[in-house]
Amino acid sequence: MSFDSGKKPLDELDLLVGSTVAGKYHIDRLIGRGGMGAVFQATNAGIGKRVALKFLGVATSKDNDAATRFQREAEAASLAESPHIVQIFDSGRSEQGLPFLVMELLIGEDLRERLRRETRLDADTSVRIGIQVLKALRQAHAAGIVHRDLKPDNVFLCRRDDEPSFVKIVDFGISKLSQHAGVDTLTHKGAVLGTAYYMSPEQAQSFPDIDGRTDLFSVGAILYEMLTGEPPHSAPTFEAVLIAICTKDAADVRSKAPSTPEKLARVVARALKRERDERYASATEMLSDLEAALRESRQLSTKTRSSAGVWVDSAAKGSAPDRYRTLVFAVVAALGGFAVAAYLVARGASSGSDAKQPTPTPAASAELVAQPAALGTQPAAPSQPSEPAASAGVATRPASQKLTQAKAQELLKPGSKRPAPLSSAGVAGGLGLSTREP
Repeated sequence: MSFDSGKKPLDELDLLVGSTVAGKYHIDRLIGRGGMGAVFQATNAGIGKRVALKFLGVATSKDNDAATRFQREAEAASLAESPHIVQIFDSGRSEQGLPFLVMELLIGEDLRERLRRETRLDADTSVRIGIQVLKALRQAHAAGIVHRDLKPDNVFLCRRDDEPSFVKIVDFGISKLSQHAGVDTLTHKGAVLGTAYYMSPEQAQSFPDIDGRTDLFSVGAILYEMLTGEPPHSAPTFEAVLIAICTKDAADVRSKAPSTPEKLARVVARALKRERDERYASATEMLSDLEAALRESRQLSTKTRSSAGVWVDSAAKGSAPDRYRTLVFAVVAALGGFAVAAYLVARGASSGSDAKQPTPTPAASAELVAQPAALGTQPAAPSQPSEPAASAGVATRPASQKLTQAKAQELLKPGSKRPAPLSSAGVAGGLGLSTREP
């Protein structure tokens, strides 16, 4: 039952607020009203538990079909016994003779309200809601119950600490129970029961052998609307919607929601097949595929976040592509290593030669050593230092590349030209420096 708080209060039900029903249920306030009756919040005076009481109105209670639906709702919800189906604890009649059901009090909103507020939901949220609906149907179908009126209005999203959108299926008023063999009193006149947008083609045509696959079609329609913001079939009138459902295939969900994962789109398309033999054979089968679609959706989300994270990190550092960074580091390392090595060789040569030979001044040494820093990087330390020079971040050249004393003196003369830098391979092999990213 859907409720409209904007309607004029039903007098006979308004009088119930503040009264005690069946000697133990104190009615606290009105929650909502519909065409058939109203729902109130009440408290079980004996144990203090808050519950919901659903009443039929005076006029409605005199209608045989309405009374049958009311009783059927209680039976169906009790038989299914699923955490995703609203619980019904008791039933009875008020002192005024009004039929009522005692139900668990749900805190939250129905999916219809959620869609009115947000228009559409992301794939992950849509799939999680769909999975819970299918878990409820798996239990209901196993108990011989076909809901026949699944729609966003009857998918209630409870607020819980462990799950912000814990699904409860409500309103089994027009459900089909296999234990009621023979003629279905709700459809024996060929009446079309349900809400047009979510009906299967066989339900729209009042087939007498409706089974659980009609509910799976409805789940497909609900998923479609969550993802796209609109039902799979639409038309200006009730009859036109039914004709479209029976004669046209629904458009691919990705044509209206391109970001929908491929596996999820296939699940929705199969659920909405007009021929029921082409749909999922059971809620369990559809549930399995939908859970696989959820895993795919989360994997795609993880990859997207990971890719975005790498891009942002790279942009934040202002780093160049690896090949340029390696080349720049190699050139700088060559210059720095060569300059320091030349200084050490020249200094050793000058100590054992003529005192007239020039020695590098501190300023000159500082200039040579500071060149790598001026380029924005520093040479890396060798992996296994074995002598003081190496531990300071400098490695000596192999014998084939060592400077002679004469060359060192020539290098330190004013106006002398420094040799060209070594290649990156030479730096790696000659100086023992790594060209990998620091």
